[in-house]
Amino acid sequence: MKTDRLESLSELTAKYCYENLDLDSAMLGSEYSYPNLPLCIIDTVFSIGVSYVSTRNTVDRFCRFLSTESTSESFSVSSFLSLYHSYSPQRIAVEVFGNKQRTSTVNGILKAEAVMMFSEAVRAQDIEYLKDSSSLLNNEEFEESVLSIPGQRSGISLRYFYMLIGSDNFVKPDRMILRFLQTATECESITPDLACRIVQSACELLRQSFPNLTPRLLDNIIWRFQSEEAKKNASPKKRRNHEENCRNRKIRSDEVY
Repeated sequence: MKTDRLESLSELTAKYCYENLDLDSAMLGSEYSYPNLPLCIIDTVFSIGVSYVSTRNTVDRFCRFLSTESTSESFSVSSFLSLYHSYSPQRIAVEVFGNKQRTSTVNGILKAEAVMMFSEAVRAQDIEYLKDSSSLLNNEEFEESVLSIPGQRSGISLRYFYMLIGSDNFVKPDRMILRFLQTATECESITPDLACRIVQSACELLRQSFPNLTPRLLDNIIWRFQSEEAKKNASPKKRRNHEENCRNRKIRSDEVY
């Protein structure tokens, strides 16, 4: 796309962010402090196309299943994959994750199976621990492996995974980010790739006033803001249901069926 259009959209976004977001005291959400790679992978795969409450519940159920081992920095990718030696993806979906969601409504595989394949792609690069994961960033072989997993072709999961393992330079262009940018720019034709570039460019502009701001942090601030906007604009019945889901950490009816 033309540079002048990107600049215009970025300037509009930066202005909207400055006027509507709390950029002074913002901090990353708790999902950006996972202690090990398996939790990052589980969150990455299960977060696509669903509410984050559902994803958070799935991660919590996995942690309860494995108890303290799941929250240890020494919990390796191989240790996690050993679960699949004892359980099929179908059993893990029900008995471990409590979540039978699929990567796509058309020919999608269980997300539990996609988690296994994603983990195998990580291990194929001889990476077991979060502290060693930076070598995965922009690793072409790794990226090709992940993008070949059914439901991962868009690359959104890959970007989000890079964010979860510590990269400050990526953006996850999900529907909340796209809605925010459409409102900020009054432009409906924003693609995921363009959304990433707009947020990154807007971050550069905002950094003049907020030097600690990063694309990852700005993405998270935008996501939280837009999530609150969605709750405000929901019908009273939908809002009550959303609030109930946030309070209720039990298995949701749309996860296990």
